[in-house]
Amino acid sequence: MLNLITPLKVILNPPTHLEVFPGESVTLDISLINQGDQGAVIDVFVDPIAQTLLSWCPEARKRVALDSQEACEVNLLFEIPSNALPGSYPYTIVIDAPEHYPEETPIYYPARLEILVKEQAVIKSQKFTFSLNPATSPVQPLQVQPNQHQTLSVIVNNHSSRVDRFWLHCLDLDKTWFKIRYPYNELSELGIVSSTDGLELNPGGQGEIIIEFYYPINMPVGHYSPTLQLVSNNAPEQVFLDLVYLEVSPKYHLSVELETILGKVANSPGQYRLTLTNNGNSIRELAVSASSRDKTESCHYSCNPSSVNLLIGETATINLNVYPKQKWRRPFFGYGLELPFQVNLQDLQALPIPENLPMGLLVWKARPIWQFILLLLAGIGALSGLGFLIWFMFFKPAPASVLSEFRPDSTSYTEGGRVRLNWTISNADQLNQLVISSTKDQTASNPQVYDFSQGLPKELNRYCQIRERNLTCTNVDTGARLAGKYTFQLQAKTKSAQKPIEQKLDVVIQPKPLPQVENIVVQKSQLQKGKPLTLSWKINNFSQLDQLQVIGQLKDDKQENKPTVLKTYNFQKQIPPELAKQCQPPVNEILSCSNVNIELPAKPGNYAISLQPVYNGSQKQSPPSKTVQVQLKPTPIQITEFTLNNQSSEANPSIFLKVGQVVTLKWRVQGDGVKVKLEPFGDVPASGSKTFKVTTNLSQITLTAETEQGQSAKRAFLLQVDTPKPFQPQTNYSN
Repeated sequence: MLNLITPLKVILNPPTHLEVFPGESVTLDISLINQGDQGAVIDVFVDPIAQTLLSWCPEARKRVALDSQEACEVNLLFEIPSNALPGSYPYTIVIDAPEHYPEETPIYYPARLEILVKEQAVIKSQKFTFSLNPATSPVQPLQVQPNQHQTLSVIVNNHSSRVDRFWLHCLDLDKTWFKIRYPYNELSELGIVSSTDGLELNPGGQGEIIIEFYYPINMPVGHYSPTLQLVSNNAPEQVFLDLVYLEVSPKYHLSVELETILGKVANSPGQYRLTLTNNGNSIRELAVSASSRDKTESCHYSCNPSSVNLLIGETATINLNVYPKQKWRRPFFGYGLELPFQVNLQDLQALPIPENLPMGLLVWKARPIWQFILLLLAGIGALSGLGFLIWFMFFKPAPASVLSEFRPDSTSYTEGGRVRLNWTISNADQLNQLVISSTKDQTASNPQVYDFSQGLPKELNRYCQIRERNLTCTNVDTGARLAGKYTFQLQAKTKSAQKPIEQKLDVVIQPKPLPQVENIVVQKSQLQKGKPLTLSWKINNFSQLDQLQVIGQLKDDKQENKPTVLKTYNFQKQIPPELAKQCQPPVNEILSCSNVNIELPAKPGNYAISLQPVYNGSQKQSPPSKTVQVQLKPTPIQITEFTLNNQSSEANPSIFLKVGQVVTLKWRVQGDGVKVKLEPFGDVPASGSKTFKVTTNLSQITLTAETEQGQSAKRAFLLQVDTPKPFQPQTNYSN
């Protein structure tokens, strides 16, 4: 069986190995043929694993673009340095088209480069050649007709110095599709017995091999490229290949048959069977339908399936149902109504279809006799109705107006949206006056009166219109837009009726939703004095938010402290600039703000922090958010300085002094509400200095600091006072 063409055809010349001397260059010729149905970008390169060869090939990677059925030749030049060592160097040629043929590529062709020593003779690869007659190419293929016989000549030339035998092989065809005939051996004239299963040629001789192709009748349309291989007996490793380009001409033969299953119907659809057979050599994609043969489409046609794919030689069956329409056309007497139709085919690939398509006929049976009796009775009733209509139009009194509809334009309203009314009144020519009144929370407003004695009032021209004696009014503005419960009353006074027509309507306008704090989170619940408070929050109904107040209340057991507004942000339906970085644009009326810094009061203690949304458009205010507890710690007590004559108590807690020595004492204490005591001198301020003389009774100086919260700190100097001894005159005793 014939193998379909592969997308890329590659021929290497020479096919397996190159031979070259050091210091010379050699070229590898690569023929590329794009046999696919699309253009492709093809990469040809030497496998990077062969690092040695990459340095010898200046252009180891090349890229070409080929349209469909286009061919080209790529040359890879290997420049061998003069110091290259003789030997065999393997490499791999890679053919890749990842963008257009990802499933068929890459293709690998292993080969080797033989570097010969200078004393070796290069074995020429061109010892024989062959050509095809007639010659073919991708742009000029051999035209093929299925079920035909075709002959191709292969001309072989022996350029070697020895007698050689050649064999021809066809690699891509089933053996039953071709036959190879060799001529009688030309050496037979010399009396040498030789078989005719090959072509024997003398040196410099030329011979012909005949290959006969037998194409099957169902050969698919398209392009084919079977490969011919010529093998030499003297040099079996040298294989020559060539391609035969064939183009199979299309054959469009489609058989269409229509079979009637149920062609005469009363209330059921007509049933038909359509049989399609593909007798050509192309795959067919067909859309099937049917239509009436007359100008009026009196039937509905249903095809199951509505489209089919037919392979070569395949048959498909389609069920066609025909449904008569326009029931009034069904006859009351006779044989029935004939409804001719025809089958329509459309090739989705725009291939030809048969000109004469089958035609069908559906017979719609006549109605039963009882339907005629009903029609007769209907005619009698129509005459009676005509008499009643004459009485109704000329003798019946004019009907009174009727209020058939009275409703608002919406089922729900929110504060700010106006209430509009719709109503419909029939027999508008009898209308004399319309009165619309409203009551809000049991408070009545002035009614609106419209006079219809002269026709439609000008005030209602933009809302109302009269058609076929019906007054239709839509979106009549009542002016009601404030929140509350309304009762609207429509009163219609007619010319004939003494009592007016009245109808009431209750409408509730809901107040706008107030902004509410959904969530409030404090980053740290304990803060050192001087550090800001960091809050994050989410607020619903952002569009109603005018202000946001941050409220803090000091929790003190001794007294009741009032809440204090720590910060006020003015929103007015937009994010203030000071919160532009902390707040995200509202999503679904939800405002989210993160890491907002708030300054706390200076007084340490426990604070309750909350948020209060403010909306100026409503008397009712939103409730404050839940409170979060924050502890503001006081500044820790710390003795930053305590020196005696510039000597620190930490470095020298024990100091030697003399009686009467003048010393200077300095101190500095930090803390909130700190009380400082300097013993033995008493209470002193938080920072200061003192100069005094040392006495004998001074042994220790202590600095003590305390706060109301119970914090304390202490520093001390231990003094050793040196008391001078009294002067004693020296007495000399002599004998």
